[in-house]
Amino acid sequence: MTIRNLTSGDYEAMLELYKELDRFHIDSRPDCFVEREDVYPRADFEHNLAIPISLELGAFDGETMVGFVSATLWNESFMVKDVKTVCLDNIYVRPSHRRRGIAAKLFAQVERWAREKGAIRLDLYTWDFNQGAIALYREMGMTPQRYVFEKMLSE
Repeated sequence: MTIRNLTSGDYEAMLELYKELDRFHIDSRPDCFVEREDVYPRADFEHNLAIPISLELGAFDGETMVGFVSATLWNESFMVKDVKTVCLDNIYVRPSHRRRGIAAKLFAQVERWAREKGAIRLDLYTWDFNQGAIALYREMGMTPQRYVFEKMLSE
């Protein structure tokens, strides 16, 4: 298993995995997520590759991408105390390659990068339906920071 920075040439392979992640969200909460034709436009991907506050990594089994992670450095906030934070935007491992430590390796790379950037905190957001991911995040030493509650008012 190889973990490396993504390049422009990895777009199609990453997009295939991103579509799987998008489908998981749509299937799990169709009341919240919309189907999109272009789930991650190439221009956005290229932009993220080019800026130093963004990290795009892929996990490769030979030549095949089986997972990816995206993270972004945040520097400012207008609501809470300014704290240099890295937000783990997306992490995904193809189901056929789970339980092999790939997500943990991707997470460790993000954590290393965050420390190099001077971040003092690593944040991520996940949905309650994603209990497998929640268990993984707890294993990685993450703890809940806040909760978002909902009450459905109609069917």
